[in-house]
Amino acid sequence: MPILFDWDVSRRQGKVSGEYFDEIREHFSVKNDAAKFARLRGRYMPSRKYIITPAGRFDIGLFNEINNFITEQQYNTDTVITPEFAKRAKPHIDNIVVPELKLKLRTYQNDIVKSCINTGRGVVVLATAGGKTLTIATLIESYYKNLSKDFKCVLIVPDRGLVEQTVGDFMDYGVSFSVSKWTGNDSLNLSSNVIVCNMGILQSSKSDTSWLSDIDMCIVDEVHKLRKGNKINKLFKQVRTPSIYGFTGTMPEEQIDQWNIVGKIGPIIYEKNSYELRQEKYITDVKVQVLRLKYIGSPKYPKDLNDPSERYRAETDFLIHNNFRNNILWNLCRKVDGNILLLVDYIEHGNILHKYISSRSPEKRVYFIRGEVDIQDRERVKQIMEMEDNVVVVAISKIFSTGINIKNLHYIIFGSGGKAKIKTLQSIGRGLRLHKNKSKLIIFDIGDDLQYGTRHLTKRLSHYEKENIEYGVQTIQEQRSDQKSS
Repeated sequence: MPILFDWDVSRRQGKVSGEYFDEIREHFSVKNDAAKFARLRGRYMPSRKYIITPAGRFDIGLFNEINNFITEQQYNTDTVITPEFAKRAKPHIDNIVVPELKLKLRTYQNDIVKSCINTGRGVVVLATAGGKTLTIATLIESYYKNLSKDFKCVLIVPDRGLVEQTVGDFMDYGVSFSVSKWTGNDSLNLSSNVIVCNMGILQSSKSDTSWLSDIDMCIVDEVHKLRKGNKINKLFKQVRTPSIYGFTGTMPEEQIDQWNIVGKIGPIIYEKNSYELRQEKYITDVKVQVLRLKYIGSPKYPKDLNDPSERYRAETDFLIHNNFRNNILWNLCRKVDGNILLLVDYIEHGNILHKYISSRSPEKRVYFIRGEVDIQDRERVKQIMEMEDNVVVVAISKIFSTGINIKNLHYIIFGSGGKAKIKTLQSIGRGLRLHKNKSKLIIFDIGDDLQYGTRHLTKRLSHYEKENIEYGVQTIQEQRSDQKSS
């Protein structure tokens, strides 16, 4: 019985069947680590996560990976691909010439655009500060100028701030296609060639998304946010065009999330990492100085060892209100010359540090950027940093870890630790753009010699090593009050 690839018209998905189906499906699955904790709470949860359904359905972009696995296994059977499936699995567009905008593409950016056109769909992994927005603008311009003036594209970005920034960048590049914004503050304009919108507006129950079935191109920026289970995944059932592209600086670490992205978007068609960009002098060099803090006291961990969330919360609360730690953060801001971005995870912590630094260092301009700070004010603070050299911005990491690029940024302080690869690398990316007043970006990474702090620091160090980022570690021991006075 041959392995058969077919197209499910009603579900708009590929379908695989045949003698080795169970083996194929099992390969494209991962252990579900959450199942153990769910069962402790009396809830059933499957022990594995599958990317192929029991009926054999899968997102069309995953075809290459499934087919490669079949080839590697050397199964003693034929593989049959129906014409209807082949038409959707291998989109291809001929005779498209890459145009030039006001800013000339770097060699690798030109290669990315050509690879996108030749492949027809897929994911581009381009490190932060690699010129992603210009690359996207040129890709859209290529389709617009070579296909039809009725060309319609949707560009999906994570938040409203990036909608504003992207549209502004497009205007600066001198694109010839018309572009509009669609956010909670801007109405949908279907007469424009390109609609730039945020993920939130697409997921709103009040939003009409039926027009997605008629577009010619779909581009997802920061596509690593397209995790399995996210609501936005459902929108791709409405997108009928095969010309779908995703851009990100870093793919998620979880294999199931990688498969989900590839399935929705297409195969990875180009990769350019931070180390390559640094070596080629397209971005500034970076060095990480880890300050590993050892404490006299310890958090008041709960007795229930089966509730890691409560134990983590206890550790976080200990660190937020720790005078020794906050004093270290203030001294870093006080002693260095240049603009500083201090990233924290919690508003309470940001408020404490903002007041602490403002009151003790009146010579510095100190700002606190959190969710309720509107886009215009965030942009104003960014402009101040670009013009001045003695500014401290305390910011919630979710707000400033993606999309905000500050050329005149000399130092970044990781004030809240964490272990996530994407968050760590994209936070570093905020300051990697070249500037005449800086030769190197310095990162101060605060590591905490505690239960979770140690685990998370170990993980971050592994990220630095994989990205070939130079780092050093210094241990600082908290002293008792009697030792300080002597």
